Amino acid sequence: MITKAYKTIVRIGVFSLLFPLSSLLFTSCSDMLETDSSNQNIEPEITSKTDSLFYAFGILQAMQQLADQYVFQGEMRGDLVQPTAYADSMLTQLYDFSAKTNNKYDSAYVYYRVINNCNYYIKNRKTDLYKGSTNVAINEDVAVKAIRAWAYLQLARNYGSVPFFTEPLTQISTIDNNTFPELDIYGIASELTADRKS
Repeated sequence: MITKAYKTIVRIGVFSLLFPLSSLLFTSCSDMLETDSSNQNIEPEITSKTDSLFYAFGILQAMQQLADQYVFQGEMRGDLVQPTAYADSMLTQLYDFSAKTNNKYDSAYVYYRVINNCNYYIKNRKTDLYKGSTNVAINEDVAVKAIRAWAYLQLARNYGSVPFFTEPLTQISTIDNNTFPELDIYGIASELTADRKS
């Protein structure tokens, strides 16, 4: 009698375990692939109170891509590093200041990518957006202006006088037919002084 009751309990237990599993196995997977979510932001707007953070993250991503080059430039041109015979020839060029325009560790492009993203953000971001009495845009705006200033000053430190612009470049023709002034580190500092006051 006990054995029969035991077998019945075991059968019920196994059935109760298998039923939820079988219901998962036989349901359609199409629902799982649906991405209707109010938390997902497909096309963020730079003029909204919160979406501009996506643009700021884009600038920080460009800064991360710049970081490797920045470290290589600083270390290879310093006094404490000397390349071995097995070092990459482009690193050796950095070390002896003979880097050419094709050197993958020495490109002004990565700095200008950061600068242009910052210019786009500064031009298009509204800074008068409030939540209650708190300005929700001011911290991002200050950070982006600081990043742009840093990138320009590093450019000038590495390359001397460099083309200076504060408008976002969104068309190739603007780049090809530019009349940007070439400024040294002092000229850039003077031009960007207004950012500290705003």
